[in-house]
Amino acid sequence: MNSGIENRAKPRIEIRWPVTMLTTQEKIEGEIHNVSPSGAFISCKEPPPLEGSFFIIIKPPNRQTMSVAGKVIWSTIFQPSEGDSSLGVGVQFTDMTPGDRKFLSQTVARHYRKKLSRMNNNK
Repeated sequence: MNSGIENRAKPRIEIRWPVTMLTTQEKIEGEIHNVSPSGAFISCKEPPPLEGSFFIIIKPPNRQTMSVAGKVIWSTIFQPSEGDSSLGVGVQFTDMTPGDRKFLSQTVARHYRKKLSRMNNNK
């Protein structure tokens, strides 16, 4: 049952950014569907390793790529509203530069400021 209360330590925002996960075995292409400074939900066709960490190359628009280390926390079959089903993985970021963390924090904060402003304008 979903109570509507966010259980994550940090709120996530909905986005669509391409990513490449680099494992010791292969390169896996995917797409981030939501992100926070501490993790992301990624859809992909092949599963990344469920044990250990790997590198994630995040490609936000209008910014240089980010290289972060992460690990899979959970996985599921993801059925988007359009297209084929794929694997969905919840990834926790385990290492990133302070600049990349600041960028993600500012991106999330900017999103929520805009959302709050829209809510206040609709009153």
